[in-house]
Amino acid sequence: MNIQLSRAQFLKASAATLAAWGVASPLAGCKTGSGAEAVLVYGIQNPTGIEPYTLEDENAMAVCYQLFDPLTRYNPQTQELDPLVAKSWESNETADEWTFHLRDDVTFHDGSKVTAASFIYGWTRLVNPKSYDTPSAVGYHLSMVDGYDQLVSGENVEFTGLSAPDDTTLVVKLSAPYADFPYVCSTCTLAPIPEGMGTGDNYQSYAAAPVGNGAFKMKGEFKDGQYVELERYEDYWGDVPKISGVRFTVYRDVLTSYKEVEAGSCDCSNVPLNQCMQSKETYGEAEDGGYVANPGHQYFSGEMLYTQYLVFNMGAQEIADIRIRQALSLAINRDAICTNVYQGSAEPATDIIPPAIAGSTPDTWPVEFDRDRAGALLDEAGYPADSNGRRGLAIQLMTNAANDKTEYEAIISDWDAIGIDASINQLEYAAMLDNYYSGNFVVAARGWYADYPIADNYLYPLFSASSSDNMSHFDDPEFDRMILAARAVRDDQERVDAMHACDVYAAEKLPIAPLNWRGLAKCATARCHDFRITPQILPVAAQMTIEG
Repeated sequence: MNIQLSRAQFLKASAATLAAWGVASPLAGCKTGSGAEAVLVYGIQNPTGIEPYTLEDENAMAVCYQLFDPLTRYNPQTQELDPLVAKSWESNETADEWTFHLRDDVTFHDGSKVTAASFIYGWTRLVNPKSYDTPSAVGYHLSMVDGYDQLVSGENVEFTGLSAPDDTTLVVKLSAPYADFPYVCSTCTLAPIPEGMGTGDNYQSYAAAPVGNGAFKMKGEFKDGQYVELERYEDYWGDVPKISGVRFTVYRDVLTSYKEVEAGSCDCSNVPLNQCMQSKETYGEAEDGGYVANPGHQYFSGEMLYTQYLVFNMGAQEIADIRIRQALSLAINRDAICTNVYQGSAEPATDIIPPAIAGSTPDTWPVEFDRDRAGALLDEAGYPADSNGRRGLAIQLMTNAANDKTEYEAIISDWDAIGIDASINQLEYAAMLDNYYSGNFVVAARGWYADYPIADNYLYPLFSASSSDNMSHFDDPEFDRMILAARAVRDDQERVDAMHACDVYAAEKLPIAPLNWRGLAKCATARCHDFRITPQILPVAAQMTIEG
């Protein structure tokens, strides 16, 4: 990823939403018909946009998932990639060139054909600064494609690493070996776009009513701050949706969405933290590991691909000694926070990689609660407690002003208990982001939501010296060597093992401290049948039915 705000902007919405997730009640459903003519009403917060160029938060992702089909799709049930627009793919021996063989029966919602050139156009559109005012903030997904730097800088107007020998063949040349590249291609950010659309003077009209290639198409225009309406695409190449449409209703806050669900005008929403236990007990846990809702099993408890953590500024003198960082981590009672603040909808994170991703290994990071050990480490680091139990060490925790402070107040209390003079510094997101990039902080709260379900999507962005999402400013040549080598390993299990070695190495240096892994904490109405939400918080509307 380049220096643009991509992941940081993405987490602007994610952190605020995940800190106080909304509600749902299955007592009543919205009166939008049933059976094949039913419309799913799904509560979201205002998205950053509804098409790939502006795909920066989970609300935008939920909409785009219905509108666009990329090359591949991750199947959380099998934990493997399924063919989507690409029916097959292969790489050369060094995994730095990939060839995707496309279906020939996929069409856009305007009836035009999806070809390899449609992907080249869509991907180039993300990176080319002449597409709109600037390159897309999520164009970093393509940073490993040959020619990215020349395109994003404006030196070139074509993506030299992309070619289409014919309509159904897409060839992608990478700047370095990357055996997981097909997983990158599963994000809706890399969906095809009809040639000539969504750039220059017609950008705004396309952004309001994007033409995609998914199971649902736009019904009218996106009403910013209000709603997005979709309808079934009858000429979809795959299984045509069983419901007639989806209405994504934008709610101002969690409490509002809760009242709307109770009133029967919304089918699915988030559950507020202080009601998670009650919701689960009252409405029943969703099936298939907490991901599929049916009547009587309506509370989504499945694990998300999300980790919340603390960022340690490796350039800050206050925490330059690793023993101080270790003490700060060991002093946090994660179990108590997950129980009291999240009411069981979160669990302590013992790895930066969440459990649903291959390679996640319990206890990789030193996160056990040990107040005595934390105090001893501070003693060793030159901060012994005085007669009042104070250590003369002041630590300020930077957080987003939009976030609920409850969890962070608990962390501050834990640090105070071992003699640290701790405080919270809540900033507006733009100011916090400036501090991240400039290194003007000591410790900060942050979260990471996977774009694609592989360990590399956590390890490379968070710890590579070349990543602008490396907010800890961790700069370790050995880690950079290890992660690039791991990316090149072709055997799946060997690559997972190599990634785990990178994870262990980073944990030993402690540039961050994992806090918790979250559950979906959503609930559906009783009229939703076989309604799945994926670990990436994506509603699978095309396969569900609505009755009642």
